[in-house]
Amino acid sequence: MFAIERIRIIKNYLLKDHKVSVAKLSELLNVTEVTIRRDLEKLEKEGFLKRTHGGAVLFDPVVEESLWDDSDSPENVPLYQEIADTAFHLVNDGEAIMLANGTVNAYIAKALSTRSNLTIVTNDLQIAAAFAHSPTNNLILLGGDLEENAVFGQMTIDNLRNFSFDHLFIEIDGLSETIGMTVSSTKKATLIQHSIKLADSVTVVCLSRFFGSKSLYRVGNLNIAHRVLTDSQLDDQYKKLIYNQNIPLFTSIDVYEN
Repeated sequence: MFAIERIRIIKNYLLKDHKVSVAKLSELLNVTEVTIRRDLEKLEKEGFLKRTHGGAVLFDPVVEESLWDDSDSPENVPLYQEIADTAFHLVNDGEAIMLANGTVNAYIAKALSTRSNLTIVTNDLQIAAAFAHSPTNNLILLGGDLEENAVFGQMTIDNLRNFSFDHLFIEIDGLSETIGMTVSSTKKATLIQHSIKLADSVTVVCLSRFFGSKSLYRVGNLNIAHRVLTDSQLDDQYKKLIYNQNIPLFTSIDVYEN
C-alpha cells in the first residue's frame, strides 16, 4: 500500500474515533509499527493529530485553546508540562481519579487523556475540556456554582460524596513547614478537604516556587499527602523537608532516572 493511501485511511479513522493505537493501525494496514510511527509523525507536523504514548489523538484547536489560560507566563509552561509528564507515569489505565481545579492539573488532564478506561471526576471546566475527545475515558463533571471556570458550593460537595477515588490530585498555592498546605480560595480549600476523605491516594501538586510560601486559606498538614509532585527546580532544603516526613517526592527527573 502506498503512503498516500495509508495517510488517507489514518485520517478517516481518527476523524471517526478521535483516537487510535499504533498496534491497531499496524494490524489494519498490514505494515510495521515503525512505518505507522513515521506516518503519525508526518501527520503531527501537518497539525492533524497529536502523538501519544503508543498511538495518536485527533488535534482539536478549540479544545486546545480552551485548556490554557492566556494570561499565564509562557516561561512557566515547561514546568507545568514536566509535572504533567510525571503524573502520566503515576496513574494506571482503568483507575478512578479526581482532579481538583488548577492550572497545572489542567496540563495533567491533557496528559492523562491519552490513557484508557480512566474515570475522571473534576470540578474544573478546563480539565473537562481536555477529555472532550477522549472516547475511551469516562468524564464526570461535578455540579455547583460556577466561578472562574470551576464549580464550588454545597451541590459540589454533595456530588462528591457519591464517589471514591484511586487517586486524588490537589493543586496548592503554598507549602510551608509551619503552616502546611494553603490555597487562595476558601471554597477550594473546602473542596479539597472533602475530597481527601474519598481517595485511597492523595497527590499534592505544587510548583517549586510555592514551597516556603503561604496563601490565605489553610488546607491541612502535609502529612495527609501520600506523595508530592513538583518540577525539577525544587531547592534541596525543601526536598529534605518532604523526605523527613517520609513522603515520596516526584519530579520529572525522578521518572526518567527510575
